[in-house]
Amino acid sequence: MRSQFVRRSAAVVAGVALAAGGLGIAGALQANAAGTKATTVSAPVAAKSITIKSDKATAKVWAKISFTGKTSGIAKNTVVQVQRFENGKWVNFPATTKVTSKATYSVWVQSGRVGVNKFRVVAAKTASASVNVTITK
Repeated sequence: MRSQFVRRSAAVVAGVALAAGGLGIAGALQANAAGTKATTVSAPVAAKSITIKSDKATAKVWAKISFTGKTSGIAKNTVVQVQRFENGKWVNFPATTKVTSKATYSVWVQSGRVGVNKFRVVAAKTASASVNVTITK
């Protein structure tokens, strides 16, 4: 009976030792995995840009003025908003259009404000340079 007890005790000790060793290995693997950093590789994002071109430098009051331009990095059907510089800030002008599948846009405006009107367009949080149009009576 004593030899059977010794064998069982030895088996239990061996089992505990293996389990502890296994936990040690698993713990080491887990610690090693926690120490590694995941690296993600992403493709470079195209810089967003938009241009503006006016068909007129000077126009009569309420005459149609066309703005055209090209976009880069801006999705098709993105809204293009015309803005005018008024009292030191850019204000949305009541004229919008959408970017075409060829990455272009076209929109026209009419202005009754005599003098130099400074316009720009904004799409996808990206603003164009400004263009001046002088409105005359």
